[in-house]
Amino acid sequence: MLGHIAGLLYDPQSEWKKIAALSDETIKRMAIYFIFLGMIPAIGFYIGTTKFGWTIVHDEPTRITEASAIPLIVMFYFALMGALVFIGWMIAWMSKTYNSESSPLKGFVFMGLCCSPVFLAGIFAVYPIWWLDLLLAIAACSYAIRLMYLGIPDVMNVPEDQGFLYASAIFAVSLVYVVVVLVATVLLWEYVAAPVFTD
Repeated sequence: MLGHIAGLLYDPQSEWKKIAALSDETIKRMAIYFIFLGMIPAIGFYIGTTKFGWTIVHDEPTRITEASAIPLIVMFYFALMGALVFIGWMIAWMSKTYNSESSPLKGFVFMGLCCSPVFLAGIFAVYPIWWLDLLLAIAACSYAIRLMYLGIPDVMNVPEDQGFLYASAIFAVSLVYVVVVLVATVLLWEYVAAPVFTD
């Protein structure tokens, strides 16, 4: 599993071809890894926001209490896993349109592999430096999008031109999911799990 993630980081085109040849049984085993890999950013943000805090223009560090951080981190983790499940299901649902064969599990693993740079970048949330975390998040998301466009033709076994359209449709679904999560975050912070800040 880690070998595939490393391969996607330094030689994604050849690595996607290897992933496309994996058996269904191997795909099932790989799905378990993403349940744990998704914990990296959640745990990173928990440690960073409760232990170290963040500063804006040399102010005193701002932290949130551990008790208020726990529900936020749990919701954050489920939002990440929800993204993989929902978009994976959409990949399987759209596969018939592009004359491909997929399953929700295969879509889940594909999106998990694409999002691996985002999960790994979550390590840096342990000590939150806003400008650095923002740059890393932009770089990780950009690379995840690149991986998606490179991987769809091989993994879903579609021609390059159809693969571009397929990946664009997945990207559009992903953007809709992000907007829904942002709206849900505002509502939940306001009415359910507001963070409690400490001095």
